[in-house]
Amino acid sequence: MEQSLRAALEAYERQGDVLRFSKEVDWNFEAAAYLWKHKHGPAVIFDKVKGYDVPIIGNLLNERRKFGHAFGLEEKQIQPYILEAIEHGIQPELVETGPVQEVVTTDVDLLRDLPIPIISEKDGGRYISAGVFIAKHPETGRRNVSICRIHVLEGNKVALHMAPTHLFSFYQRCKELGRDLEVAVLIGNHPAIMVASQMLVPNDEMEIAGGLFREPVRMVRCKTIDLEVPAEGEIVLEGVIRHDERVMEGPFGEFPGTYSGSSMNPVLHIQAMTTRKNPLFQMIVGSNHPEHLWTGAIAREATLLRSVQAVVPTVQAVSMPEGGVCRFHAIISIKKRTEGEGKLAALAAITAQDLLKYIIVVDDDINILNHTDVEWAMATRMRAHDDVQIIRDVKSNPIDPMAINRTVSKMIIDATLRMDEREGRYGARAGVPEEIMKRVLGEAE
Repeated sequence: MEQSLRAALEAYERQGDVLRFSKEVDWNFEAAAYLWKHKHGPAVIFDKVKGYDVPIIGNLLNERRKFGHAFGLEEKQIQPYILEAIEHGIQPELVETGPVQEVVTTDVDLLRDLPIPIISEKDGGRYISAGVFIAKHPETGRRNVSICRIHVLEGNKVALHMAPTHLFSFYQRCKELGRDLEVAVLIGNHPAIMVASQMLVPNDEMEIAGGLFREPVRMVRCKTIDLEVPAEGEIVLEGVIRHDERVMEGPFGEFPGTYSGSSMNPVLHIQAMTTRKNPLFQMIVGSNHPEHLWTGAIAREATLLRSVQAVVPTVQAVSMPEGGVCRFHAIISIKKRTEGEGKLAALAAITAQDLLKYIIVVDDDINILNHTDVEWAMATRMRAHDDVQIIRDVKSNPIDPMAINRTVSKMIIDATLRMDEREGRYGARAGVPEEIMKRVLGEAE
């Protein structure tokens, strides 16, 4: 299959889920404002961007269901499909050439060449917000694929904020070795690449992208560094993160809907840019815009389900709702067999993802995508003095606005029925017989 952003947009258009702006739009806040306006709407293509001849693409993954467009999936099929890709990854395939290298330049001036936006009012400058990083461990060669924010300073010089995960550990090891870290930054990617980059797994995320495509990701060698990149992307920036250089970066509107502060962060020097002819520039609005949340959550939900099922096999599904910024809250559905399984599932979730703060566990008759149903379970199946547990002083993420000394309190809510109540009046949901309800719902009016 085609592995490009363009192929994905064609699939979106077949679903009637693309909005094209023909009027000129300013990169300076205005593009972000329109993406906020259509935050739960279609993918948006800004054909004319003030001062540039490169279109901007946004709102590609602002809802979970939209990931399914590229693969012909309904929303309920997405999580099993991703789990299958994780379990059966496919190694990338090296090819000689690809459209992402149709144009090669070593005279890189990012602000001259690309419509890099200013997104939130108090951001420290212009940010590349949908840049997918590829790097390799300096000793083992293990590849990592991830997203981090990129503050464009001038010409070919940018500052980075890396989450404390694999890419950051690669950089830290390079600092210890006194070496620079080679990286490639991909801009304009198929949803499979975007989602794979957010997987919390120890293996190569590009293999998971292959699992999503159900075929190897076709990759080409970079022109100036020893890395490979997807051949059908739009834009690649090739460069090195200096081990001995840091500059002030930030602030930036982050996923909790608040601003991160400014801090001294690593510097990336871009030494080459390769693109398609007439490339597309992809952006993700920061803050708690739905695309910023769901691009990560589609992957996080699947890996969370996998981790919790390893401890409690009867877990049915998980959801990381938008109201909890798709990071801090999780709802877990469980086919309960014995007392304590709900709390065990919640503890497994907290262990699997350190951002999680509030976990609600419900029985498998509750639709975890229906917030009214979840609230009903809490209202009718939870006794707070027995079923709410608070764990103090747990490690947090630096972005969490409620962290004190990088710790937070975490809460477990077990809204499952007790085993000895399942056959009584609490266990049966009041309503007409199911077969009659199905018949009536199926009748034409």
